[in-house]
Amino acid sequence: MPLLEIADLRARYGAADVLKGLSLTVAEGEIVALLGSNGAGKSTTLRSISGLVPNLSGSLVFDGRSLIGLKPEAIVRLGIAHVPEGRRVFPGLTVRENILLGGSNRRGVPRRQLERETDDMFNFFPDLRRLEHALGWTLSGGQLQMVAVARGMMAKPRMLLLDEPSLGLAPLIVQQVFRIIASIRELGTTVLLVEQNAHMALSVADRGYVLETGSLLVSGKPDELWSNPEVRAAYLGGLAGGTGATAEAERAQP
Repeated sequence: MPLLEIADLRARYGAADVLKGLSLTVAEGEIVALLGSNGAGKSTTLRSISGLVPNLSGSLVFDGRSLIGLKPEAIVRLGIAHVPEGRRVFPGLTVRENILLGGSNRRGVPRRQLERETDDMFNFFPDLRRLEHALGWTLSGGQLQMVAVARGMMAKPRMLLLDEPSLGLAPLIVQQVFRIIASIRELGTTVLLVEQNAHMALSVADRGYVLETGSLLVSGKPDELWSNPEVRAAYLGGLAGGTGATAEAERAQP
């Protein structure tokens, strides 16, 4: 049984159908990439999984349990953590305080244990150690991304949802972030990754799904996707993803 199984999922913003019968699976221990142009429904898929978007129909099952109708905090407790696009780091809190917040939904865990686990995050993200007491607003884009991922890992998720982790980052920092993503899988965490940088995403992914205007276009292993002419056309602007009501609706979301 897959760790995550989505079948015929449909979701809407206002009058725009964003997901139109999407089906996909993620096995435990995999890194799976969701690719596609702006407005294809990638971020909406992650929001649907984490309970931030109501689903019109279809099924969404994690480890044998339906996620439909569950609140985001309940989904986090089941083992899913979402690192959204834009990082959402609190500017007035220190790096340590931001990371520590990631464990706040774990009921009954003593503060002392959460502090120890925060120290573990600094071991995993050594570049953040010297910034432990720096405020969020002082950080660079790459540093903010590392804090956001570390905060997500503090929830001890079985699955980590990453939305555009390379957005706005310099090429050298992008490489560093993707090395971290590969390392996260080595810790036993499954990763579902939304990413515009198809080359970097497929360099770490076991499989990928390409979406177009809310529907599945094609799926496969990285080498299969790169050899598919439809996939190459999508990244050369040859397909409809990123235009029309679906794109406008998805771009309007926070």
